[in-house]
Amino acid sequence: MSNQRLTRPMVERTLWILDNSGLLDIIAPEPPKGRAGRRGRVRDNTRLWALGVTLCTRTGRETTVRGVYDVLTEALPRDLQWELGILRPLTSRSHAKAPANPEQARLTKTGKPRKEIWAEDGYERISYDDLHNVTTRLRKELDYGPSVADRISDAEREQRRARVEAAVDQLIGTTLIPRASKSVAIDATGQWSWTIGSKREKKQAQDKLAAGQHHGPSEEDADVLEVADIHIPDETDDNDDTAENTSADTEAPDKPTPEQRRCLDAAWGYKTSKSGEKEVGFGFHQHTIVRTPDPRPDARPEPLLVEGIAVVPANEDVVAASLRLIDRVHDRQPIARIAGDSLYTNLKAERWAVPLAQRGIEQILAMRSNNAGVMDLNGALLHYGWMHCPAAPMDRRPLPGNSAAEETAEHYDAVDDFKATWAFDRKESGLGRNGSTKWICPAMAGRVGCWARGNDNVTVARELGLPIITPPEDWQTRPCCTNKTMDFTPDPANPHHQRKLMQREYVGTRRWRRAFNLRSSVEGAFGILKNPSRQRMRRGHNRLPGLAMANLINGFKVAIYNEEQLRIWHENHGLGPADHPLLQPDPADWGFVDLTKDQATDIDQRHLAAARGENVTALPDAA
Repeated sequence: MSNQRLTRPMVERTLWILDNSGLLDIIAPEPPKGRAGRRGRVRDNTRLWALGVTLCTRTGRETTVRGVYDVLTEALPRDLQWELGILRPLTSRSHAKAPANPEQARLTKTGKPRKEIWAEDGYERISYDDLHNVTTRLRKELDYGPSVADRISDAEREQRRARVEAAVDQLIGTTLIPRASKSVAIDATGQWSWTIGSKREKKQAQDKLAAGQHHGPSEEDADVLEVADIHIPDETDDNDDTAENTSADTEAPDKPTPEQRRCLDAAWGYKTSKSGEKEVGFGFHQHTIVRTPDPRPDARPEPLLVEGIAVVPANEDVVAASLRLIDRVHDRQPIARIAGDSLYTNLKAERWAVPLAQRGIEQILAMRSNNAGVMDLNGALLHYGWMHCPAAPMDRRPLPGNSAAEETAEHYDAVDDFKATWAFDRKESGLGRNGSTKWICPAMAGRVGCWARGNDNVTVARELGLPIITPPEDWQTRPCCTNKTMDFTPDPANPHHQRKLMQREYVGTRRWRRAFNLRSSVEGAFGILKNPSRQRMRRGHNRLPGLAMANLINGFKVAIYNEEQLRIWHENHGLGPADHPLLQPDPADWGFVDLTKDQATDIDQRHLAAARGENVTALPDAA
């Protein structure tokens, strides 16, 4: 939750996350030994920029360069500014230009204030330009999106993307504890750009969407990414920060260039509005994986932590981005099952279900009444990826509701009865690397009696009070009625085999609903991350263009979100490592005091003396 004032424990937790993540070793490594030329304070300034972004998140500020500068220079006590290097011994070479008055001393450039500097006393404060140069250097070295596609090779693009993803993974990984479960949820959310996209590209996206709706929805259309809350800007948007309403992070000429009008890495994509209609929006999609408990009643509660994110242009293929993200999380700690909504239900089996199975991951999918038809396979009826007796009245099968609230105890009992009477037992799931399935009909499984299985089968069933099935007249031609078991290896490319819909639990049962409800965890995480009083992951929070910045800044926000959720979970349940640095209780906060000029001068002189290697007494406590 955002705080009005930063305390030392908050800053110390932030520094622990940054320093233990190894982030700087990736985005600002130490220069090689013996390197000629002025090195400056690149690594120090990058560390302060990263600190400022996370502190902006804590205090509810926008994570712009201006926001970072303000939080570092205005929200931290003076002694802490010295300790962190915000106030520091003089390094600028242009200090001779500073006015004589040390209380108003400023280094100027083209008539604009750039850096506070006290030349006579020999110290300065980090400037807006120092922080702006950090972001310029990071974008120059790390940007890998369409905006730099014509300036770097494909190999370098992959190398840069790997660096950014590694930085985000290590940043988030520092805020995680080992999972007790092997279940996660995945979803995509709109991360819209603060600029407006090309009207021509918007028209093309709208035309493509209209053509798809005219010809009817296609479950195999992986281009239509259904996510929520992508802002659709127009010329009348009062909050639009375009070149005509330039932010503090952008200095545009009189006539803005296309690069200044919009982020060239953002794109027009698709989203589903609150009314259920598909629309277009400009920006990014953030693919997110959130940990969940395992789908069993006695599962240990898990903290609502984000395991990983990937920010991509809104028109990028959902499968490629999601699988890359899954691999990154899976490598840290194995995943056994992943829950997703209808976006993932609609993906082709060979693009989603099979790649997951090859990784040893089972899918938990959203299901609606229009997700699957009834298919005849070897005489049996295949529905929602599950075999049924050919005599089953599939038109009377209880279907899942659009939400758990629509399903009653009577509904679940009806589903259990239908499954017991008509559904095959699945002895080999085919959900792993071996795609073969093995099925046993309900009569051979001993749950009903069937004349196709002989008189003795019916006699025993009657004695046990089990239902008796009358098979179809052509049952002798159906392998499912004549074989003891039925082997079936679905062809992922054949939609009639319904491989993309197959999951462990029978659709509509309590066990399936319990498993699928895990997906709500990711919606809960989005609600907190986008809350304007929390992480503020919304339009305008970041005005630095490029995929590298979009991923890094969202990574900082997720790290702070994870810290908050971990502390809340630990406080509520008493679980987790008690000695973890992020779980230590904050000491009592006794407020702050205003410094007098003499007190401030004393702090400055003591820190300057320490920087020169002189012996100093302990510094007094200050706000």
